[in-house]
Amino acid sequence: MNCGKNLQLKGLYEAIALIGQGGMGRTFRAVDRGRLGQPCAIKQFLPQFREPQLMEKAIALFESEAARLKDLGSHPQIPELIAYFEEEGCLYLVQELIEGENLYNELQSQGVFSEAKIYQLLEDILPVLQFIHDRQVIHRDIKPDNIIRKTEKLNYELPIPSLVLVDFGAAKAFTTDTANLTGTLIGSAEYIAPEQARGKAVPQSDLYSLGVTCIHLLTGISPFDLYDDTSDRWIWREKLPTSISSHLANILDRLLARAIANRYRSADEVLRDLNSLVNLPLTIAITPQPNYYPQIKQLQELLSLGQWQEGDRLTNKIILELANRNKIAELTADDIDHIACEVWIAINQAWMECSNNHFGWSAQKQIWKSLGGKLIYEENIYWQFANTYEKFSDRVGWRKSRWLNLGFAPKIWRKYENLTFAIAAPRGHLPSLLFWEGFNLVDIVFYRLEICRQGREV
Repeated sequence: MNCGKNLQLKGLYEAIALIGQGGMGRTFRAVDRGRLGQPCAIKQFLPQFREPQLMEKAIALFESEAARLKDLGSHPQIPELIAYFEEEGCLYLVQELIEGENLYNELQSQGVFSEAKIYQLLEDILPVLQFIHDRQVIHRDIKPDNIIRKTEKLNYELPIPSLVLVDFGAAKAFTTDTANLTGTLIGSAEYIAPEQARGKAVPQSDLYSLGVTCIHLLTGISPFDLYDDTSDRWIWREKLPTSISSHLANILDRLLARAIANRYRSADEVLRDLNSLVNLPLTIAITPQPNYYPQIKQLQELLSLGQWQEGDRLTNKIILELANRNKIAELTADDIDHIACEVWIAINQAWMECSNNHFGWSAQKQIWKSLGGKLIYEENIYWQFANTYEKFSDRVGWRKSRWLNLGFAPKIWRKYENLTFAIAAPRGHLPSLLFWEGFNLVDIVFYRLEICRQGREV
């Protein structure tokens, strides 16, 4: 690289750019000429030390990464091993190139994670951990840097998680014989479990590190500063910038238990608890829903790109599919109540976060209440409700004056295609379709959102 030539290995793998380097070697962006120039990554073993004992250990770790990747096959959330070989006295590992940003960099660029994003993280990564643990492998280095959000166009009809677990250089095979678990201390100090710090990693050590990863992303604070040595306890709850549900908080606390016996026994057990409703009040008990995360991901992508109209239409499509209805006008209060709270919260959060609190049901609810709108409809206040709805529609820009912009002129409804699908629209302008086609749903949806929000704070 220093002489200006491309690094080409085996006549197939051509390095084109340095991605990063550390004490153990370098990683290059490359292309695989044997696969029609498909992107790949080359990891070159190039330790900065020469002591024979350390070199022997380092070579063993590098070779074990290749062995682990080969054993784990072609799981879609683990980089595929393409080749492993020695050339001119150097060891090389060629693997699938994961395009995207790791969660540590995402934290730095976008700020602390919301509860919805932590739910998505756990839903995506826990099955991967169960997969590797079932194959007698412990990752031993779970942290935000080693979880990458793949850059790809999401198709809500193809539920493929976008988070990928990388860097199996510290991974280790284990047996059910606890006498064989003792090993070298490996991992990142901020995230490793107490037993791993003593060289005795077990599968639950990965769960502990995942819990530490979550509280780091929720607070933006180093895990070192989230544990109080004086009282010997985690203080991450006191550091949260915004409150989260007791359901998620209790799950994270159990992941973070110092004693292995107090932790979850498996990733599958965490998933079952994550998806259970036992910690939610009976007033918001719901029927099980189909997997809606892919649709929410697509919605987040559309809104983050400012594609507001597409996001508006997708919002309605999600609601209609979960309610098994064809039109908004067919929705009933029971339909609204039987859609999972997590759906309402995730959709609302996507709109609020991507618009900097300018759009979203929470923004609309504030406007509705400021105009005297009630969250519970009563028959004897129909005309009051209708009057408030007209004022609400005027405030959020769904109606306009018939003649010029005269305040006293009669108002007419804008056609849907003439709404302002831009951030310059009035606050609360979007999402619009749900109330545009079914004005009688406004109080029902706002009330449902309020109940869900309260339930998650219990």
